[in-house]
Amino acid sequence: MKPTVRRLEQEFAGKIEFKSLDIDSAANAEAKQKYGFRAQPQFVFVTGDGKVVSTRNGMQSYETLKKDIESLLKG
Repeated sequence: MKPTVRRLEQEFAGKIEFKSLDIDSAANAEAKQKYGFRAQPQFVFVTGDGKVVSTRNGMQSYETLKKDIESLLKG
């Protein structure tokens, strides 16, 4: 998944902020609960004001994640 995510980070640089969390770290326990962590990887799409728009669990294709990002940008 890392190559896919890096490609998306480059493609949407300056338009979207990407964050990666180590879900096994105790420091991220709050985020784990807030976003309803279920499996690794998990992708959570959040608006600038913190509203969760969608969540995807498990391996995802570049095309699927790109569509999610484009949808998020359209508002």
